[in-house]
Amino acid sequence: MAVTIRFLVLCFSIILGFVGSSLAGDERPTLGDDGLYHYNWYHQSFFELADDIDEALANGKVLMVKFDQKGCIYCEKVATEILSEPAINKYVRENFLVVQMDIFGSRDVTDLDGTVLPENEMAARWGVVFTPSIYFITEKKDVGKLTEAAAAVMPGAFMKGTFMGMLEWVKTGAYKTETRFQKYFNDNYQRIREEMKAARPAT
Repeated sequence: MAVTIRFLVLCFSIILGFVGSSLAGDERPTLGDDGLYHYNWYHQSFFELADDIDEALANGKVLMVKFDQKGCIYCEKVATEILSEPAINKYVRENFLVVQMDIFGSRDVTDLDGTVLPENEMAARWGVVFTPSIYFITEKKDVGKLTEAAAAVMPGAFMKGTFMGMLEWVKTGAYKTETRFQKYFNDNYQRIREEMKAARPAT
């Protein structure tokens, strides 16, 4: 009987390990060797941005290009507190193709006009001066820079409700009819707050 109990405990521990491992990648970020927080659903991009736009649109998603940096407390906040919020986490995974870049990184990035630069130089080309900076691309445009194709930019770490509001404003296309994000958010704040609260696990 004691052997059976120990066996069951061992099996249960293994199952919990698998579940915990999955959650660590899906619902909680991991800190990589590069000093950045990653989710396992971040797109494994070759940084051919025109291709990333095509892939996002083909899957009915918005391309989200997110600049982070090592040691950035606001990047950590977005990763550990905001993107881990159940409603936000689910909405991003279902509706956005997330490409993470390092503002000081050295990987080659190909812009929409074919210009190839390391991440840090591309950040300078785009005028990225702080992190996090998040660009949303909802459609293809005949422009040279990804920043010129962006439907919206999220400058810095918003609060959870505001972050969710921005995601909805972009994904639903509401930005085309109500160009003032703050007006859209004010009109939808109560609904967003209640939906986020309802998505949290019961305690």
